[in-house]
Amino acid sequence: MRALAVVTSSLFDQIEDHNKHLICIDNLEIPLAFIEGSFPEFNEESEQYANFVLVKKTSFSLNYRDLGVIENAWQKLKSAEIDTFYPIGSDFAGHVIAIGKSVSSLSVGDLVIGNCFYPEPENGAMPGIPSNHASKEYEIYHFGKLIKVPPYLSGVEAGALGIGTQTANAMVRKANIKKGDNVLVTSVTSNTSYFLLNALWNLECNVYGLSYSGKNTETVREHFPFIKEIFSVNKKNIPNTILFDAVLDSFSDTYLEYLMPNLNLNARYLTCGIFNQSLDKIKNVKPTNLTLLIANLMMRNISFIGNCLGTTDDLVTGLEFYKTKKLLVDSVFTDENSLSDFVTKSYNLDSDKFGKVIYEYSETEQEAEA
Repeated sequence: MRALAVVTSSLFDQIEDHNKHLICIDNLEIPLAFIEGSFPEFNEESEQYANFVLVKKTSFSLNYRDLGVIENAWQKLKSAEIDTFYPIGSDFAGHVIAIGKSVSSLSVGDLVIGNCFYPEPENGAMPGIPSNHASKEYEIYHFGKLIKVPPYLSGVEAGALGIGTQTANAMVRKANIKKGDNVLVTSVTSNTSYFLLNALWNLECNVYGLSYSGKNTETVREHFPFIKEIFSVNKKNIPNTILFDAVLDSFSDTYLEYLMPNLNLNARYLTCGIFNQSLDKIKNVKPTNLTLLIANLMMRNISFIGNCLGTTDDLVTGLEFYKTKKLLVDSVFTDENSLSDFVTKSYNLDSDKFGKVIYEYSETEQEAEA
């Protein structure tokens, strides 16, 4: 069973170059590699697995949150005296290949993705992301943590859209956007913003974008022609005449203070993440005058709304978008490509990515024979 994992240095040295990569997170060089793990035990008749299913992955993708998982895993593994590893990954798609005896909502052969409903439990399953190990080629899930993929989506593209779709549609729902509202999407070239823009496509509002550097924004405008303008933090070119009624922000620690002068009365500021997630970045964060920030929010009746993931309805509604629009995919990698190329493209280290980057699992010779 294959998986992409953080590995100990001793294990890293034993793996061929094609299947390993040193990822730099601040001042750390963390070893990643494709490894062969043990096939999970799954007894379809056992009470222990009555509400669970075994999934064989067709594809997976890496998200920004995986960087934090990678760093945390390395902090635990770097001193290990044995060869060991920690599989990573958040988004996936796969086929159900075995089901527990109490499962009736799924069948063998169903194509599924993770359902990250939050914050309430559903169907006896805990809320949140189903797995931090989604690159594992075979994995066991509670049936309540999975949702069937609509037939208009392939097993490859489905492996990149679960978390982004669920999060973006929850944010747009909570923003309560009205006809004619000025809506700003920050970090407009990021993956999260692609999902946010997809969710805004058919709303009768004025959509603007914001990029920190201002680079690579023309491609975004070509794909999302309804965007009225994309501004740049570096160029400081947001006109004083534009006030935003809703802001959809992937990185609040980067944009919130900067945008305060451009927020309208009764504006809604929604965020789903922070940029400074690594230990090194957190240590070097510039202090914020919290009293002044809250006072500014209060004086203009601005609602600051944090968003973590979304509901099942948010995911189902978001998937319907892909009936008419294809998922924005930059590239698909397989075992013919080097791991370094996949990681470099996933985290846009060459600044040339537009859309999701997906890893597709190819069938092994034994699977093809079966």
